[in-house]
Amino acid sequence: MADLLLAAVVLRRPEHALAAQVLSLALAGLVRVEPTACGSPPALTLLDPEPASARDRVALLAVFGDDAERGARVVLDPADDGLRARVRSASRDVVQAARRDGYLEPGRVRRLTEKGEAVRAELVALEDSVEREVADAGAHDHAREHVSSGALPWAVLFGHEPGWVPVDRRTVRFDVAAVCDAADALQ
Repeated sequence: MADLLLAAVVLRRPEHALAAQVLSLALAGLVRVEPTACGSPPALTLLDPEPASARDRVALLAVFGDDAERGARVVLDPADDGLRARVRSASRDVVQAARRDGYLEPGRVRRLTEKGEAVRAELVALEDSVEREVADAGAHDHAREHVSSGALPWAVLFGHEPGWVPVDRRTVRFDVAAVCDAADALQ
């Protein structure tokens, strides 16, 4: 189960879905987080406009728009009405897709089907695993043993403090908390 957007719908946790997805895009090398002045929202630069996953495509379209090409730059500014509208539209599309794909009951407000409940059970188990990794990273922070880059987007989706930087053969060098704050403010 590696679908952050569907997980947000099934778990009814939309508040951190975009932040988790943006971090996933950055860690996958599809976007680069650009440094900005202190207090300014972070900017994203599109590195690869052709992602392998349909969900990554949904996220890229929400952030960059339909006709974005390699090198396109977007500031995660909550005052950007166009960006905010694209993000909200993408959120509605993800819920509709979850309903169409049988995770949500038709005509019911976010009520899970049996298929949705099965995915939810898997996600609860994943959340327990991520919580253990977050706790372990916190306990060993003096040794710079941070949460892995694979767990970071999930930890953010599950509502954990994104103050640490993951290390997984490379150090991610951007302000994770600033990306999360800016992405969360867009919803």
